[in-house]
Amino acid sequence: MNSKKVSMLLIAGLFIFAIISACGGSGKTIKVGLLSSQTGPIAVYAPGFEAAANVAIDELNASDDGNTYELIIADSGCDGTQASTSAQSLIDSGVVGIVGAACSGATLGAISVASEAGIPMVSYASTSAAITNASDNGYLFRVVPSDGQQSDALSQIVKDAGHKSPAVLYMTNDYGAGLGENFIEFYGDVCTSVGYDPAEGSYDASSLAQAAVDANCDSAVLMSYATDGAAIVEALKAQGFSGGIFGGDGIGDAGFSAEFTDASAVTGVVATKPRPGEDSTAKSSFESAYEAAGGDPGGIYTHSTYDAVNIIAKAASADSDDDLRDDLKSVGTNYDGASGNHTFDSNGDVLGTGYEVCHFEPDFHCDRIWTQAGGLK
Repeated sequence: MNSKKVSMLLIAGLFIFAIISACGGSGKTIKVGLLSSQTGPIAVYAPGFEAAANVAIDELNASDDGNTYELIIADSGCDGTQASTSAQSLIDSGVVGIVGAACSGATLGAISVASEAGIPMVSYASTSAAITNASDNGYLFRVVPSDGQQSDALSQIVKDAGHKSPAVLYMTNDYGAGLGENFIEFYGDVCTSVGYDPAEGSYDASSLAQAAVDANCDSAVLMSYATDGAAIVEALKAQGFSGGIFGGDGIGDAGFSAEFTDASAVTGVVATKPRPGEDSTAKSSFESAYEAAGGDPGGIYTHSTYDAVNIIAKAASADSDDDLRDDLKSVGTNYDGASGNHTFDSNGDVLGTGYEVCHFEPDFHCDRIWTQAGGLK
């Protein structure tokens, strides 16, 4: 073979190598798990979580990085026991990481299984303060702030509305109990405080409402989810309660109205909702893609779901010999996402961007914000 032919073959080989390199070439299939609340007290929000996660997966597969991304969804049930079982099923399916869960108790149940298997989790909606110091061996992260901030925001909102003696009606799970305890810490003396189990059939909405009425409270603050929260609001109004009604992010979504027997009963309820990050290319791009995919624009924690999927996928796509939790810390440093700019601290927490203050009239709209630095505006 003459030298000219050899040269031409070398050039062709280099050209093919360059094309393969430009297209990625790793050829990995990266499976990302999602714990979605398909059943249980916040099932109404699951379609939004799943739509946001699928937007992220579709974009990743269109990125031409040479990898194939697959989303595997399991039902958390908003329950620690079910979430741990579902987490194991995701692990058995070969996921590299788990997005979720939404409910804090479900996340705490799932991480006990995931951490043992060396599989990291990035929650998109678990806000309980208990998450911060959970026994997770460094495998648990979240892209939403602790409820310590939300409690502060709620206390200021109730005070700003002129109420002096609120009733605190809280679920006895990790989310509700923590949010209720922190609210009382920030607010001070309250009219009454009553805990309940949010499982269907385990609470009596009329009795909870009666406790606020009997104590002559001028307002009620609900640390609830959608189904139980709607039942309590309807019971309050049925018993003639005319005070203000407030709630946390468990009811801070347009879908909350769908849980009412009488949709007009939601009128006047005020709720906090995590505030998306400042306007950015990442935020606007996600919102456009989410809308095009038919996602509910009023959905809760959709921006953070999208970010959690991307953070896990990008960490897994890195050519690294490190444990994935170490890659997550690297990716999650000054991460510019749809829900804001995030940096994981030593506990896997982020600072967040504050909360929106939203009203049902009966349509759902948000017109004020609260931030840790600036307070209520």
